[in-house]
Amino acid sequence: MTNTALAVVPAPARRRSAYPSHLVQTARLRDGRVVTLRPIKAADLLLERAFIVGLSAQTRYQRLLSGRKLMPGELKRLTDIDYERELALVAVLEVEGTPQILGVARYVRDDAHEPGSADFAIVVGDAWQGQGLGETLLKALMRAAPEHDLSALTGVTLSENHRMIGLARKLGFRTWREAGDATLTDLRWAVQDDHHDDALPQAAAEVPFLSDEEALWGLLLS
Repeated sequence: MTNTALAVVPAPARRRSAYPSHLVQTARLRDGRVVTLRPIKAADLLLERAFIVGLSAQTRYQRLLSGRKLMPGELKRLTDIDYERELALVAVLEVEGTPQILGVARYVRDDAHEPGSADFAIVVGDAWQGQGLGETLLKALMRAAPEHDLSALTGVTLSENHRMIGLARKLGFRTWREAGDATLTDLRWAVQDDHHDDALPQAAAEVPFLSDEEALWGLLLS
C-alpha cells in the first residue's frame, strides 16, 4: 500500500477475463432516485473524463493527491482494466437524458505489499455527496472482494477525515495512524467468507457522506 495513491503494477500480458456482468445492480439514493452500480468498461472513457472534469478543485485534489491534471493515457488505464486483478465499480444515473458517473470505487490487487491484499479507493462527485452513495459503493466493493480471492482491502486517508474513518470503522475496518506520519490513517478490512449485506456491520443510521473538505482519498492512477 502506498501513502499517496494506489500502486499500479503493470499486469503481465495475458487474456483478460470476461466482463463481470453479475456485479451489475441497482441502488436507491436518499432522494429516492435509483442508480445503476456496475463494473467500469473501456467504453466509459468519455463518461469517466466528464466525471473527473466535473470534480471541484478540493475533491479533485483529494482524488489525484496533487493539483496536477490527468496525464495522457491515464483515462484509458482507469477504464480499460484487467478484471482478473482489479475492479472498478461506477454509479451511473441518467440525468436529463445523458448518463453520468456519480461515483467510483475500485481496488487493485497488491501482492507485493501483502499477499492476497488489494489497495482500494473511492470518490463521489460533489453534487452527489450526502446521498449515502459512498457507503453503498464501499459495501459493493467489499462484497466483490472474495471473488478475487482477496484476504484484505487496504487504504489510506487523511487523519482529519473523521467521517471517512467513522464509515470505515462502521463497516469493520481497522484504522491506525501511520508510523512517522500522523496526518495519514491506514485502513484495513479482513475479507470475510460471508460477505453479504447482513454480514457487514450495521448502525442505526447511515454515516453521512463527506463534504468537499472531507472527501475520500485518491483514486487509482497509472
